[in-house]
Amino acid sequence: MKPKLAIYWAASCGGCDIAILDIEEKILNVADFFDIAFWPCAADFKYKDVEAMPDQSITLTLFNGAVRNSENYHLAKLLRQKSLVLCAFGSCAVEGGIPGLANFYDKESIIDYAFRKSPSTVNPEGITPQPEFQVPEGKLIIPEMFETVR
Repeated sequence: MKPKLAIYWAASCGGCDIAILDIEEKILNVADFFDIAFWPCAADFKYKDVEAMPDQSITLTLFNGAVRNSENYHLAKLLRQKSLVLCAFGSCAVEGGIPGLANFYDKESIIDYAFRKSPSTVNPEGITPQPEFQVPEGKLIIPEMFETVR
């Protein structure tokens, strides 16, 4: 039985997943050695699949990216529970990286700029994301943005 590998992309620049994919055909060697148990950036994996796994059934998780919101936090805790080893992978996970620059501002300032004041934003009503929003297809639930990047 092959060891299991999980890779998760939290709040990040995306460079770590690109670096992994930059090994080109050698990714096949990784797939030969590991059973890829979870890598939503590269394939269609669902959180419910990880939730159904036995605790510590994943041999190694490479967790790249900072924890910016409730979804990132949930996955960090879940993957820690399901993994023998959870490794902070890359500068965003270790030091905050580019997402960590948001810690120079408060949450409301970031939302205000992104949705009301950015030159690229056309939003005359000043609508901002809400935790829950009803659409014809059902209820959308948006992760809660934390005050700081962790």
